[in-house]
Amino acid sequence: MSQNSPVISLSDAEVIKEEVNTESCDKEESVKTESCEAETKTMSKNQQRKQRRLEAKLKFRPEKRKLERERRKEKRRQAISEGVVLPPSRKKLKQKLMEPSDISIVVDCSFEEHMHDGDIKKLVKQIQHCYAINRRSPCPCKYVVSSYGGKMKDIIENLSGATQWNISWREESYDSLFSKENIVYLSAESENTLTCLEEGKAYIIGGLVDHNSKKGLCHELAVKRGVRHAQLPISQYIDMKSRKVLTVDHVFEILLKFQQQKDWESAFFSVIPKRKGAQAKLDSNLCS
Repeated sequence: MSQNSPVISLSDAEVIKEEVNTESCDKEESVKTESCEAETKTMSKNQQRKQRRLEAKLKFRPEKRKLERERRKEKRRQAISEGVVLPPSRKKLKQKLMEPSDISIVVDCSFEEHMHDGDIKKLVKQIQHCYAINRRSPCPCKYVVSSYGGKMKDIIENLSGATQWNISWREESYDSLFSKENIVYLSAESENTLTCLEEGKAYIIGGLVDHNSKKGLCHELAVKRGVRHAQLPISQYIDMKSRKVLTVDHVFEILLKFQQQKDWESAFFSVIPKRKGAQAKLDSNLCS
């Protein structure tokens, strides 16, 4: 090193290094800003408007959620002070130990080949709703999903907490899980009518979302397997403008309501959607 060369101390070197890093960071930020601006320029006015709305929504979301929690708490406190009996909270439901009766309700999921992917997803939602209904019921039943597998299994296993649901997930067919004399397959096409629910019996609901394109399939398969079948006594209690086919979760809830109230008419009217145009029959008699 020549005598005229400047001597750089360690502290000076650190300052120079920091300045270089700062310049590189500034360049990176500048590039990011320019790319964001370029992206914004390529967006239409409608897209920019939506983007601004989304940013505003995300900005105030924590505060909004806090206000909603306070509102719910205040509403609950007011209901308690007025003597209103409130349903159990989610926390208490998780702590609650279900004590199901000896009646089993089974969703037969052997119809995947007859459904599109969208219908399989709908069935999963209905199965999930059945779990919630059974969980909150004062008279829960044993909940079984048979022929569990395929795409439906893949969807359910990706749902948060699904493996902890109080459901018996079984890959076997329902007639392998229960003896034939204890099976009753529910079908709108059956010539038999269900009157009451019996302890020790398994009531099978066909897990088929078909939009009426597979009419009679569940009944046909039940007959082939030689198991008992029956339809809900809808026509004895109510008149319906549409076909007497209900979703899986509607049938499930009707069975639970009847088990609790021993009243078919009340169970039907508390569950069947108004769009079905259900009207009470004047000569209906309650079954107990």
